[in-house]
Amino acid sequence: MCFTFSKISRSHNWNWDGERIVHESIVPSSRPPVGHSKGNYDIDVREFLVSERNVVMRRTLENEIRKFIAKLPHASWEFFRSRDPGSFDFRANIIAEFVAKEIEYTPTNGLDPWQFPEETLALKSGDCEDRALLIASLLLASGISSFNVRVALGKFRTWTKGKQHDFDHVWVMYKDEAGHWQVIEPAHAKKIQKQTEVKKDLPEKAEYVPFYLFNDVHLWQTQQPSVYKKKISEDLKRDWSSLHPEFAGWVHKSLLNKALSADICPPWVLNSLNRHFTSVLWQKSLTVDDVDLPGSYDPRDHFDNGYITDGWDLVKVRLAQFEKESLKNLNAFHLAAHAIADFYAHTSYGHFGSVSKGSLQLFDPDHPDANLAQKPDYGSGSSFDFEKFSRNTNLNKGSAADAAQYWQGQIISGRYAQKGDTHGPAEALTFIPPDLVKKKDFPGRGLLPHHNEIAVDENDRDKAHILYTNKKMYLEQYQLRYDAAVRHIRDAFVKHWKP
Repeated sequence: MCFTFSKISRSHNWNWDGERIVHESIVPSSRPPVGHSKGNYDIDVREFLVSERNVVMRRTLENEIRKFIAKLPHASWEFFRSRDPGSFDFRANIIAEFVAKEIEYTPTNGLDPWQFPEETLALKSGDCEDRALLIASLLLASGISSFNVRVALGKFRTWTKGKQHDFDHVWVMYKDEAGHWQVIEPAHAKKIQKQTEVKKDLPEKAEYVPFYLFNDVHLWQTQQPSVYKKKISEDLKRDWSSLHPEFAGWVHKSLLNKALSADICPPWVLNSLNRHFTSVLWQKSLTVDDVDLPGSYDPRDHFDNGYITDGWDLVKVRLAQFEKESLKNLNAFHLAAHAIADFYAHTSYGHFGSVSKGSLQLFDPDHPDANLAQKPDYGSGSSFDFEKFSRNTNLNKGSAADAAQYWQGQIISGRYAQKGDTHGPAEALTFIPPDLVKKKDFPGRGLLPHHNEIAVDENDRDKAHILYTNKKMYLEQYQLRYDAAVRHIRDAFVKHWKP
């Protein structure tokens, strides 16, 4: 239901806290005992993670990471060590950035022993497994609770030209301060030993599918029938590093990569913002972010249900928070950026806004009529004739003419998640906050067209879409709106970024 921010989807389908505890958390070490050239021994998988009690991890934080932070524009060691709001997310972002830039990615051929975090630090190289174990260990050592850290073993599933491809993979999950699980991708690396080529056909979308999760306390098995019949200790020791880092990096790029170039946004800040964009609302190719998780829906965050003024009021509040303390409030900018993109994708502004030299003029929330080519007209015979669209008659029995009169002259957006008006499984699980439903103006929102009938949020026209009747017209609107969203987000960052 929003512009595609990245290619990663469905991460909220899984219970990243863990499901079925595996009590025998033993795996073969895949290495001989010290002093022997052959043989193997058992090891508890949790021993591959070390905590804040580990002196090597503490020394890495105090020395290497402290020096690393000093090189990053606007980053602060004092904030890293503090317990201020935003500091734990800052630690996670810095640690992910440190491993990506300072630890070389070394592909392996076949099964190889997992390196302990201390070994990866000493070698300054490792594959996905080694890098994931190091990231998780540094998170724990920095003071982040193990309740908020998981190492995941499973599949990186992609779809290319309609075909599914699975890669055995390991990654890290971090629960941020807002309570949302984020992917930290260990395959992201600046230094890569070139031993394999990236496929030319990059995927349209991708998904993380966990089989096992563990931290320094427990090992869990997910609800995956495919792993129930296997011997867990042997299954855990497969080669989980079949995903190429350049491939992984491509699918994590977001709309923000277009909006926030390195000349205005430090790359580490962009990477931090991108970690929010890893969820999908169950639509085939529609990738959005943790604002859309079931249970967190507020139509004002998305400019849905005609909440235009209210939506911009929220954007202004979040940009003010971001401007006041930018590093502590990166999440506020993420929410504002999502909402700005949704405004252009969901509302009728793109239809009625002025176009100059091939570009849609940016909306000015302080002067809503300033950049309109014409006053919005929803009457009979207009290009946005409400006769074309459905209405929620469970909420409002009014006619198309009543709807046009009610909303005439206003920028509108589609109705979504109204009671008794479900148009899909995701919408059925989404609820509008009760305080909005109880307001006197809410029944008028039942007169709006449905979101799916008028939104322009994917580059392919959905079957339910009605407003633009042919692909050419739809694609032109998509490109105009997408470009406007990118420019507006960029302008917002430049104006309010005060590190």
